[in-house]
Amino acid sequence: MIDLHCHSTYSDGTFSPVKLLEYAEKRGVEVLALTDHDTVDGLPDFFFHETKVERVAGTELSIDYDKGTFHLVGLFLDYREKKLNETLDFLKKVRRERNEKILTSVSNLLGREVTLADVSDGNEGELGRPHIAKFLIKCHVVSTMQEAFDKYLAKGKPLYADKARLCFDDAAAMIHGAGGITVLAHPVSLHLEDDLMEGFLAEYKEKGLDAIEVFCSEVAPERRPFYLAMANKFGLGVSGGSDFHGDNKLKIALGTGPETLNTPYSVYQALKELAHR
Repeated sequence: MIDLHCHSTYSDGTFSPVKLLEYAEKRGVEVLALTDHDTVDGLPDFFFHETKVERVAGTELSIDYDKGTFHLVGLFLDYREKKLNETLDFLKKVRRERNEKILTSVSNLLGREVTLADVSDGNEGELGRPHIAKFLIKCHVVSTMQEAFDKYLAKGKPLYADKARLCFDDAAAMIHGAGGITVLAHPVSLHLEDDLMEGFLAEYKEKGLDAIEVFCSEVAPERRPFYLAMANKFGLGVSGGSDFHGDNKLKIALGTGPETLNTPYSVYQALKELAHR
């Protein structure tokens, strides 16, 4: 069993990179990729720790896209590469600016000043909306994470603030420049009908898309054959990952997602060969 999509305390997960690896061993995960949002800062700890788990360096990027949510995972990265780090430093800066805007709105909602320190929950990177959602629960504004997003933090809601996103071409060039491959994460978040998905994959394959997450928490088991067929049709690699966030997504377990995943080791081997090519 492998898991090529998870998050640590360096973005919006609740497990440190070391704790992720220790947990992966207990769960029987053979290969783990750390793919924090807009950062590779957790990867030194991730690779320094002694473990039997094979490790993959990654990150997850938000791509400028109108119809839904387009997340691009980069895998097999040289995480010390200069251009990669310069671009991610810029994204962390604009994420920080976005958080400050959201916290101004939270302060107005609560009638008192709320700072980054108030909202921080042991994270080691920039805050994400899940941190703010948990703070709203703590303040008894909402009862659940889902309610926080539905009422306040989702796009179009009172506390939402947009953030800068890379265009696909720039993101793909950055990932390829760092020796990595590009993977379309949780394709259902694009909100495309099947015929439009086919056109999308044809277009982005030409632009530099290398693979697609078929084995992921958001894709129901009965829908996986469709995405496998699309990957085969357009010569895309197949990836798999739970999108594990620890306590911030309680229904998603490392390795198995909502208990429906068991991505085989052969998927990792094929992607590794693709990255070498």
